[in-house]
Amino acid sequence: MSLCLLFDISSTIVYISRYKSLPLIVKTDPCLRMRMPNNRLKFARKFLIGAVIIISLVICGIFLAFNMRAEELTVSMIHQQAKALFQQVILIRRWVTGYGGVYVEVKPGVNPNPFLTSLPGLKVNIVDKDNNKQYTLRNPGLVTREMSQLSTEAEGYSFHVSSLKPVNVETNSPDVFERTSLLRFEQGARETFTIEQRPGGPVYRYMAPLAYETTCNRCHSNQGYKVGDIRGGISVSIPMKEVVAKMRMNRLLTAASAVLVLGLLLGLLAVINNRFLKELREAQEKLVEMATIDSLTGLLNRRAGLERVEEELSRHQRSERAFACLLLDIDRFKKINDTYGHQAGDAVLSEFGATLRRHVRKHDIVCRYGGEEFLLLLPDTSPSAARTTAEKIRAVTAATPIMFAGRQIAVTTSIGISMMQGDETAKAMIARADAALYEAKNSGRNRVVCAEANELQAD
Repeated sequence: MSLCLLFDISSTIVYISRYKSLPLIVKTDPCLRMRMPNNRLKFARKFLIGAVIIISLVICGIFLAFNMRAEELTVSMIHQQAKALFQQVILIRRWVTGYGGVYVEVKPGVNPNPFLTSLPGLKVNIVDKDNNKQYTLRNPGLVTREMSQLSTEAEGYSFHVSSLKPVNVETNSPDVFERTSLLRFEQGARETFTIEQRPGGPVYRYMAPLAYETTCNRCHSNQGYKVGDIRGGISVSIPMKEVVAKMRMNRLLTAASAVLVLGLLLGLLAVINNRFLKELREAQEKLVEMATIDSLTGLLNRRAGLERVEEELSRHQRSERAFACLLLDIDRFKKINDTYGHQAGDAVLSEFGATLRRHVRKHDIVCRYGGEEFLLLLPDTSPSAARTTAEKIRAVTAATPIMFAGRQIAVTTSIGISMMQGDETAKAMIARADAALYEAKNSGRNRVVCAEANELQAD
């Protein structure tokens, strides 16, 4: 909608500037006046087609970028998961190593480790004489392998300890990814990762090195490693079949969303051609009258304010809701101009307008009615609430001198209030507020007067 309005206003301004420069006969000739909108219509259509193409490319680019970013974040999350799993395995291995291994009960499927049995001086098997149960030692490598079996069955991901010089060739030999990673670790790499395509679906592979520590001497002292050497690594494998399926679905949804947005954009173009451009001539006439803001105070000017009053008054008359009208006048404004100069007077008007804006609601109507007079319309406001607002504005104005050129200018305001009565016109309602303002002036200024004394009693 913003694009439509932007184009409507900008093209109309261009047309008005051309229209004003034409001879009088052109302005008054109906045939020529009918021809000019057609020229603008062609220009408008070219402009809109170009805008649609550019916006379409931008929208497609945005959707594509969002989709790519979403997939990057998804892969990044899987990477962080793999990294966290690796750290968990490392912590468990250190815990096992810190206690010199752990003993587990020998039962079907749990047998002594032949490699540990072959190591001299290591007590692999023990017997609990109290219950006559046999226990066997589990080192970090075997604990990691059994953890991998459990996690594969329960969660689908697995771990694998491998080395270029494996102690157990059958269980610790590296695959292609692991061998490449181990070679890179020897060159200084801290981690490696990739996505492998397998028969069961894609798998995210992550691997980080295992450095030789003094606690490793118990099992690997005969392999010639020094502390800090890379003796192997642990790889983590996480299935991505479900993730990839969701990513593909996200791509389809993204493409469908892009098509939908582009379709709406084309529909919007049709609306512009069929509706807005037909009303362009009326918009041209309205643009000439678009000076609705008072440049000094930033408030609505008299004409715009009265238009809003008519609209609100009609709406509230139908709903029979309360509607208050306040007419405000800066006291002795001519004296301020004569004493401090017109620039000081302008500063007083500007600051007074700012005071009004600060003390009214968003839907209230504030306008500069003329000279030092201001009109304030309060929809859905009872007489007592209107008087409270007026008193607040009056008190704040009187208590806040306006600074100009290093001097304080004392300012007060008189306010007249009238409430909407029946189906009276805006002019009549404002006239009653004006009469109340006149009474406030004659009663000594710096005060609030209601048009009818019984309006507060009717609240």
